[in-house]
Amino acid sequence: MSRRNCAIGKDYVQAAFKGVQFYCTEADVEGGRRGAEGEFPFGEETAYADLGRKIRVYHLTACFREDDHVSDSQALFMACESPGPGILVHPTRGTVMVACRSAKISDKIEEEAGETYAELEFVEANSVTGFAGVLFGIISTALNSTSQTSFLRDYHPTQVSQPWRTDVINTAQRLVDVTYRAAVQTFTAESTAQDWRDILKLEEVATDDGLAANGVNVDRALSNGFVTIAENIEDPVTEFRVMRALANQASGSSVLPAGVAIDGEEAVLSRHRVLAAIGMAEAAMARIYSYVDEALAAMDAVLAVLDDEAKSAYANCDNGLFLELRKYATQFTEMMNNLAYRLPPLIAVDFGGGVHPLVAAYAIYNDAKRHRELETRNQVDANGRFAPVVVGYAPT
Repeated sequence: MSRRNCAIGKDYVQAAFKGVQFYCTEADVEGGRRGAEGEFPFGEETAYADLGRKIRVYHLTACFREDDHVSDSQALFMACESPGPGILVHPTRGTVMVACRSAKISDKIEEEAGETYAELEFVEANSVTGFAGVLFGIISTALNSTSQTSFLRDYHPTQVSQPWRTDVINTAQRLVDVTYRAAVQTFTAESTAQDWRDILKLEEVATDDGLAANGVNVDRALSNGFVTIAENIEDPVTEFRVMRALANQASGSSVLPAGVAIDGEEAVLSRHRVLAAIGMAEAAMARIYSYVDEALAAMDAVLAVLDDEAKSAYANCDNGLFLELRKYATQFTEMMNNLAYRLPPLIAVDFGGGVHPLVAAYAIYNDAKRHRELETRNQVDANGRFAPVVVGYAPT
């Protein structure tokens, strides 16, 4: 499809607050400027003094129509009552950090049995791109919601003729299977029976063609698998490595015929890579780095996945996903740069010839005892010397 034929989509993302998703029927935002206005008796001139921007207020109307509408609405109500601000995925305005000012749940018992409505009011809290303590989270992001919408729109293997229908389903099952195997490795003796029942549902999708032919089942399996991995792995370095390995499992592009077949396979590959990229970003922000280059290398690894997905979305005219990927990448880059440039930089000193570690440590730090630190970054030859160029932390 030519980019000239692409129109900006009118799709809305799935609304969510603190990870609790809900269907939004109406949304608006209120803002403006605060000011002091002056009117003078019998005068033709007026005065105005700008006192700053008003706090933004978000009004949303949610509707729950499923069989479990009572429990779903209660989950949202509990999230609204929980302490502290949280991430709101606004259906049209992106991701914002807000606090819930008011939540009114209405059950239309007689007139509309089976439906629950919620009137929600949120006020702007701290910036979502702030540095301290901010992690994206896999479920709470607008990128996750947009990616989910794109996947469910394009993944329809039952509409693909054979033999390519089997190829699309096999790709989905392969990705669910590798996610399931990675998630199982994170379980411990403290994992509950319910945790095992939940994760075994992934194995059912990975082995049952009928389940894997349904986009909702595949999306739920992949999402639950990645969330389980992120929650169970406490070491950010390990989580980053696992998420990166999972992203590599969906590398490449579909070679199926154009139409529903290639769209379906590309959809599941993209969904898997986006979830892995969000997991990598979360782990990258949680890591403790020793020096600048280490943090920048982690940032580049995440941006490589996000940029590839953005190029693919652009080529496929998926404007909503493309814009959300670019926004997510921009926010992540800002936070990683804030983190990276608080770290000590590395320097490279050219001694013009082989140099003993003790001599190098004394020359760089005026402290020969720090030779062990240099030995972790520079190879010592058979004569017990470094190469002419020695790399180490910049002296403070």
